[in-house]
Amino acid sequence: MRNAEYRYERVWGTGLIVLGVVLLGVVFMSAFSIAGDPGDYYDKWVPDDEAVGPEASFDWVSSGLLVEFTDTSEVGDAEIERWVWDFGDGATSTDSSPSHRFSEGGEWDVTLEVVDVGGRSSEAAGTLEIEPGSAGDGDGAIGLGDMADKVVDTVERAAKGSLVVLLVIGMFVVLVMIGGRVIRQGVLVLRPVPDRVSVKLRPKELELAILESRSGIAGPTEDLPAPATAPPDPELDEVVEHAEAGV
Repeated sequence: MRNAEYRYERVWGTGLIVLGVVLLGVVFMSAFSIAGDPGDYYDKWVPDDEAVGPEASFDWVSSGLLVEFTDTSEVGDAEIERWVWDFGDGATSTDSSPSHRFSEGGEWDVTLEVVDVGGRSSEAAGTLEIEPGSAGDGDGAIGLGDMADKVVDTVERAAKGSLVVLLVIGMFVVLVMIGGRVIRQGVLVLRPVPDRVSVKLRPKELELAILESRSGIAGPTEDLPAPATAPPDPELDEVVEHAEAGV
């Protein structure tokens, strides 16, 4: 019976150790895999649910009062289907890369709005400085409103990613603690710790115990031999009686 219990304890302890080692191995392999390509795992943890829209921009080249515009907008998840130009002098255009002749030289604020097939839009703006008989060039970049929206989206995604990363790290720490605990429990099953007996002694009892351990004197609970007494003496008894009677 005892041998069967012993075999069961060995199997149980060995199983716990194997389980703990496997758990720790999975945790460390996952950690090394994430460290090798953190960007890929970050994208999986924090997917970008929102579709990416276009980012408007343009170039321009002037020859006197005639200006040639070229759309350089970046396409997002969908193709651009509409361009809306505002040349700042009341004229507009829906061509992708139009040309426009201004009535006079000076500074003109030109804007371009692009819209993709999904309805997402972006706007770019630029200031043209043109003079009759002279050439020039420049560009228009994304507006402050669109830039602010992109910054907000980036910050939100980074905050979400930081939270997910902290949760993953916390999960790894907890799994490491659990794996170590399982291994320790398996070792205890295979090599049980001897039972300990706690004894509380009062100061007087502790002092007596120390004296007994040093001198070998019997404790107060042991039977000690009675002291030896002298045999009775008749003559001494008679003297004592006379003294008590006052003779």
